[in-house]
Amino acid sequence: MKAVANAIVVAFMFISILAGCSNSVQPDASMLEVGIEELQGIQANEPFIITGYLKNNSKHSWEISHGAGMFTYEIVDAEGNPLKRKSGMLFRNNIGFLTQLKPDEVLHINGEEHRSEEYYTFVIDKPGQYKVRTNVEFRIENKQEINEQKLTSEFYEFSVELSNAAWNAK
Repeated sequence: MKAVANAIVVAFMFISILAGCSNSVQPDASMLEVGIEELQGIQANEPFIITGYLKNNSKHSWEISHGAGMFTYEIVDAEGNPLKRKSGMLFRNNIGFLTQLKPDEVLHINGEEHRSEEYYTFVIDKPGQYKVRTNVEFRIENKQEINEQKLTSEFYEFSVELSNAAWNAK
């Protein structure tokens, strides 16, 4: 009888140790980095593409689900005024993607084949200093839980120069 009681105590201790050591990590925004690839050589009145990224800075892989519009961008001038879009109607397929984001992996998806290029291609009329930031929306699927994520990068500063055509016309 004493041996059975000891076995039960040891089993409880073993289960308690295993439960305490379970490595169930919940995803959160601090494990991820949102940014923009460097913008160089931007000229006034010339189209340029902005590409945002999502980087997994954790030691864990995550199942990421998202739509074609995962990345959106905000551009402001030196005074902080938002740039107005000149495009008319924009289209986007409401398609869903499921991607595994591994540790230190970087995800760049502008949805080129599934939405209007005006979502990520821009034209700025006036030379000067501007700022842009990335907004990213996605879901992390982790052990039957879905964690909605809406993250925003810091503003990234870039310059728009006078275009070569305008410069030559002077």
